[in-house]
Amino acid sequence: MTLRPDNTLISNREMLTELVLTPLRAIGRAMENFAISNARTQALQEIAAIPDDKLAATGMTRAELISRTFRHDG
Repeated sequence: MTLRPDNTLISNREMLTELVLTPLRAIGRAMENFAISNARTQALQEIAAIPDDKLAATGMTRAELISRTFRHDG
């Protein structure tokens, strides 16, 4: 048994589990962040590809369309 930084006891099994899972969690978070970033990049490229005349026909500016596209991102 050993102490955690918050002075609670942790068993050797728990310590080994954390030692193994911590890098895997970090890799998972990195992959998730990459997927989110990639989807955003694709959305921005699609918005940039819209011709100006078609965009004007909708009555929106490119900035408004981008804001609307990413409104629910948090």
